[in-house]
Amino acid sequence: MRFKKIIATTLIMGVIVGGTSSITSAAVKQNIVTPVVMKSVQSQINEFNQLENQIKNNRSAIIKADKTTVNAEGISTRAVGTYPTRKGVILVTRDGSLDKLVGHAGIVYNTSTTVESFPSSSSYATSNGVTTYSNNWSRRYSTVYGVTTYGTSATQDASAANIAYGFRGKPYNWNFLNTSTTSSFYCSQLVYRAYLNSTNKNLNQGGGIVFPIDLVQSSNTYTIYSK
Repeated sequence: MRFKKIIATTLIMGVIVGGTSSITSAAVKQNIVTPVVMKSVQSQINEFNQLENQIKNNRSAIIKADKTTVNAEGISTRAVGTYPTRKGVILVTRDGSLDKLVGHAGIVYNTSTTVESFPSSSSYATSNGVTTYSNNWSRRYSTVYGVTTYGTSATQDASAANIAYGFRGKPYNWNFLNTSTTSSFYCSQLVYRAYLNSTNKNLNQGGGIVFPIDLVQSSNTYTIYSK
């Protein structure tokens, strides 16, 4: 599965980054690209559909309680099924697409702010690349998943949000296969890199391009909210 994903994403990048493709002209002439690209997009859609069906059929088993946090009054709280505003929670939507990337991802910075990365061509963008946005995903998108990581504390999650916040001003990364760079970021790569740097949690399910759905399907994450 990992090998198939890397092959598919390599072909995708040949289509996305026109003029810098490493796909040979012979491969294009043989019509190798289109079927694999379409399968990869459909695979993402299928995974979102499967997730939604699982939630619909057994919501209590899929949507779990969030981590315990302590508020300013010293009271411990634990959200269950409510829209996430805790620092470090990962947000994913299936709404929209960017070239062959289905959906979008971001990270909660505080109750009113998220950190996200859009290209300047996006209708949502206020700048090219990483910056802060209003934490209004429940109104902005028709589908939203709140996700958090296994084996980390709320404090560790907050450190991931701090790292993402520190990347503000970095441009959008159109080379989707380059997930290791910290010079530019696409949406789900930003979240992936913030958690990898702060907690050593690898949220890239299957390797290759970090798709938004990978952050939900990762064995290192679980879902705490769905709309």
